Amino acid sequence: MSTIEQNAPRGRARRTRSLTLVGAALVVVGGLAAAGCTEKEVASDDGSVQVIEVALTDAGCEPSSLSATAGPTTFKVSNDDAGGVTEFEVLTADGGRVLGESENIGPGLDGSFSLTLKAGSYQTYCPGGSKEKGTLEVADGGSGLTGDPAAQAQAVSTYLAYVQQQADEGVSRTTQFADAVKAGDLAKAQSLFAWAREPYETIEPIAESFGDLDPRIDAREGDVPAADWTGFHRIEEALWVQQSTAGLAPLADQLVADMTTLARSIPSVQLEPSQIANGAVALLDEVSASKITGEEDRYSHTDLADFAANVAGAKAAFQAVEPLLAADEADLVSTIQQRFADLDTALAPYRVAGGPADGYVLYTDLTPAQTAALAGSVDALAEPLSRVAALVLQ
Repeated sequence: MSTIEQNAPRGRARRTRSLTLVGAALVVVGGLAAAGCTEKEVASDDGSVQVIEVALTDAGCEPSSLSATAGPTTFKVSNDDAGGVTEFEVLTADGGRVLGESENIGPGLDGSFSLTLKAGSYQTYCPGGSKEKGTLEVADGGSGLTGDPAAQAQAVSTYLAYVQQQADEGVSRTTQFADAVKAGDLAKAQSLFAWAREPYETIEPIAESFGDLDPRIDAREGDVPAADWTGFHRIEEALWVQQSTAGLAPLADQLVADMTTLARSIPSVQLEPSQIANGAVALLDEVSASKITGEEDRYSHTDLADFAANVAGAKAAFQAVEPLLAADEADLVSTIQQRFADLDTALAPYRVAGGPADGYVLYTDLTPAQTAALAGSVDALAEPLSRVAALVLQ
């Protein structure tokens, strides 16, 4: 779910996907109702889930002050007509870490995310509002925790093992890509670009939780000040627009260093199962927000490789928490599995051996009808997948 901010709002106008890591003392946030927020259910020791409703307005988050009791919580976010505010986040008290978020909630849309909360003070954040920050106070009311702690721990362990493997693979691939860049081999660097990015794309929600690493690694032009623009897309622009590797060696070395820092940081990650499930949906949201539009790899047009990697990451996240779903959710599990298969089938026609986008055709080869069909497959999967987080709340 997002970025650690060092006590400051994020300084980039980009999508801020999500999974959100939880620090050792966290796993927080919840909400009865305050200042007009409607209480749906109250968390209690029997495991019931409280629901907080938040509206996005041009002013920001409404209500701006929330109160809650500790326990399993679902945040429901709606937007009637706020064109400039499309995201709601819950952060630690110092604003330093995003615990949960719902993004890309444009006018007429809604979204949700679920967390297990502990007592404490937190911030809410609706970027773009005239009053972006609000408060959330969570009172001690019993943990409301349910389920098998050993099974929950196993789900987290399974997923973090996957994340570590992908991060390590990302370092290896990025090093080879950087070596080609530094050697001045334009053709090889271009051929390795999409391949090098894939591991990162599978774990974007985790990667975004480590301070400035995500913008350093993955910012697109315009996301950050020009003087601060580094990472994959800065190099991509030079390789395809300028058709040159000149002067890129420092950027290539920094990219490898940042990917290495990410890989070394994974052991410090602490998660709860609902956040893993939230992250699976966030990866599909990432596909809808930038891959399916061709916005992500705007110079190389290798978006389909990123698309496939996001979907693979979402599938790994779902598989990690699937054992926590109750037996009476078998139909939901079956639906999600089938729609992952359907999405894979939808992508299959665009796989080409030795294709320019690491086995995929270029995004620019797709017709509007084809991109619309892919978007439909993503949406069909996202809907049932979005139900999982609330079902695996600790």
